[in-house]
Amino acid sequence: MPVKWVTKFLAGINANKRPGEIAAGMAFGFLLALQPGWTVAGIAFFALAFMLKINMPALFLSLFLFSLAAPALDVPSDLVGGFILNQPALQGFFTGLYNLPLVPYTRFNDTLVMGGFALGIAAWLPLFFVFRALVGAYRNTLREKIVNSNFFKAFMKFPLVSKISKLIGKILDFSAD
Repeated sequence: MPVKWVTKFLAGINANKRPGEIAAGMAFGFLLALQPGWTVAGIAFFALAFMLKINMPALFLSLFLFSLAAPALDVPSDLVGGFILNQPALQGFFTGLYNLPLVPYTRFNDTLVMGGFALGIAAWLPLFFVFRALVGAYRNTLREKIVNSNFFKAFMKFPLVSKISKLIGKILDFSAD
């Protein structure tokens, strides 16, 4: 499955897809990766991603990659979540939320869930602009240099790589219809 995500992501980044769609997918992947397990908030963001016009292969690829790095952010997420949940001004609000039906199932009172949610929301917009700039920089400067390099030409001769390249070509032809 990750090979298919990579091929579709590469097809999207090299096609005439809008950089904002790819960047939004990458940023959503980061947001979802910070959610420990499948929380209600994580499921809601995942469902929201399907309703928005974003690049889903970018979301799945970034979710996979950021999930590998997410444990390194557990301590900051826990600290941020603890800080938010222990604010005296918010105690009444959180108590009211906890007393509502079904809301406790969101696990909002877990410091790791709250911290991951807060960090993901805070980082979403900056990451969107960073990923958008990276996609633009790749398309404007790096793509031609990579394609014309001797390393890339030799790499493309490997059987698995040539099969993936053909798959990308089919995907691009299919998406052009």
